Amino acid sequence: MTLVYKTNEIMNKLNLKDSVFKKYIALLEKEGYVIQRNGQGHRLYSEEDVETLEMFMELIKYDGMTLESVAKKIGNSRGHNVKLEDKEESYDVMTLISSLLEEQKMQFEERTQQLLEQQEVRFLKKIEEIEEKSTENRDKLLIESIRETKELKNLVLESQKKKWWEFWR
Repeated sequence: MTLVYKTNEIMNKLNLKDSVFKKYIALLEKEGYVIQRNGQGHRLYSEEDVETLEMFMELIKYDGMTLESVAKKIGNSRGHNVKLEDKEESYDVMTLISSLLEEQKMQFEERTQQLLEQQEVRFLKKIEEIEEKSTENRDKLLIESIRETKELKNLVLESQKKKWWEFWR
């Protein structure tokens, strides 16, 4: 597990002002020196980065060394390949909180998806039940209507027969 420093911690440790610190970092990054960043893009400094900045500050004190030439020298010789730390190993609180929130969000989404699928199954069953009952009721009403129509037809036929015979009498 590596110790990670934030910008303010490094500025306090090296006794640098904000503008000077930013200028040094910008020059180093321009020359290819890589500084680790968290998920939000904030720089995270390792012990190696602190040593590099200390060496940068020592070299600019020598006569004839410009900031650009020192940055180029360090960028060429100490441009390290930084692998991003595992979030579990970082001391950066924001990274840890963000990873926990992301994990909680994923769990919530999975649980919500499961609940939605269960609810969909319940709705489909309920719709099938309603359709089945509706079909049964429709069939009963249709059969009843056919019976009534048949009875009515028989009554009409009987009444017509009587009237026809009565007319001839």
